[in-house]
Amino acid sequence: MTTTPDPATSDPHEELERALTRVVRRVFVPTAGEASRQQAGVDLERATYSTLARIADLDHPRLTEVAAAMGLDTSTASRHTKRLVEDGYVEVTACNEDARARRYHPTPAGEQALQRVRTARRDQLAALLDAWTSDDVQVLASGLHRLVDALEAPDGGRG
Repeated sequence: MTTTPDPATSDPHEELERALTRVVRRVFVPTAGEASRQQAGVDLERATYSTLARIADLDHPRLTEVAAAMGLDTSTASRHTKRLVEDGYVEVTACNEDARARRYHPTPAGEQALQRVRTARRDQLAALLDAWTSDDVQVLASGLHRLVDALEAPDGGRG
């Protein structure tokens, strides 16, 4: 189903909400992520893959930082990171500032798995957006980055 709103008769905020709802539905369909991970030859569940990606993005975070960044409770983040450690994708090291705390970081196998999945995702996006101009793809990427920056801002992007 293709939905192209008429800009003259539609509320842009309503159209944005509808478009984001459609994107989220497609992104969170389990088979979408599984296809990327299968194409990359990476055997990780969606939740543990997401945790691995956040650990890499956060640069040696504590468990509480991983949980907060993902909007999870600490016990759920702990379960995911434990699985990643057991599978050899993440290492745990002592925290210099607090001997009781631990920091997490991807192992070389974890970095390789992330790179392979990200490459597979880029290839899938390139195929999906093949008819788009480079400028159109850049505008979409810039707009999405601005939206996420606003969502992640301490004031929810209202200030």
